[in-house]
Amino acid sequence: MMTGSTSSPPEPSAPSLESPFSAPPHNDAAAAGTPNRDSTDTMSRIPTGIKLPDAVANIDTAQVAAKVESFKKWTIGTFKNSKQQLLEHMGKIDKTVDPEFEAQCEVLKDIHRRYGHVVAAAKNFSQVLAQMAEAEKKFSESFYQLSLKEEQIKAQCTTTSETMRGVGEQATSLDACLKYFISSMETVYNQTITDTLHTIYNTESARIEYDVDRNDISAAANPPQGQQPKTLPAGTAEKCEERKLKYEKLKNDAKIKMRLLEENRISVVATQLEKLQSALAAYYSGNAKLLEASVRELSILQSPQPSFIPTM
Repeated sequence: MMTGSTSSPPEPSAPSLESPFSAPPHNDAAAAGTPNRDSTDTMSRIPTGIKLPDAVANIDTAQVAAKVESFKKWTIGTFKNSKQQLLEHMGKIDKTVDPEFEAQCEVLKDIHRRYGHVVAAAKNFSQVLAQMAEAEKKFSESFYQLSLKEEQIKAQCTTTSETMRGVGEQATSLDACLKYFISSMETVYNQTITDTLHTIYNTESARIEYDVDRNDISAAANPPQGQQPKTLPAGTAEKCEERKLKYEKLKNDAKIKMRLLEENRISVVATQLEKLQSALAAYYSGNAKLLEASVRELSILQSPQPSFIPTM
């Protein structure tokens, strides 16, 4: 019979509440001189680079001041330009107007929008045509498979299969013509006309900046009744003249681009349309040879250049 002393089980200890601000637990290994991995990792995460006073001392105050001043000028300029546009829209301030130039710009914007409609419609037509060509080829294949089993109507099935195969190939050829046409129209729409429109938008921005300075000078020289004329910063008149010259130059560049754009755009688009018309006529008349010739002619045509004149 074995005897021994009995002891009560140890009482469960309360869970420790860890806090990021509490002191780390005592580690016998650390006390004995053995490095603690947790403490090493923690210390490795503490930055040991430049101290705060050194970092502040290394800041280029001149560069920071220049950036702040540049941001300040940009903010003031943007506010003045927005205010000018709002007052023009409300009819409470006059603006520099060139009716002939503005009419030409509006015509070009309308033409650009209409070219966008042509591109979208051509893409939709090409997608439908590709689906139809695929359906016609599957239709042809179904009759061919049927002819392998139906000996009594094999001749009729074979004839129908070959006919539908030819129709499907013609649809594929017309779709190829459409893709060449779409590529050219996208160049005209997304690049050629857009390049001229960018110049027009830059001209409008330059006109607003010029009118802001011009109206500031006019308001300072002709204050409301009972108020003294305001003194503008030095160089305001010179800056206004510079912006006027910039506006006039951009407007002249835009006029040149619009003239060259009209001449070259008509020539390029007319050539593309002639080839597309030949392809459509060949497709709907069933002339496969003429359709193939149209595909070859369209494929060798050079795409229109993104811009007809060099950057100004």
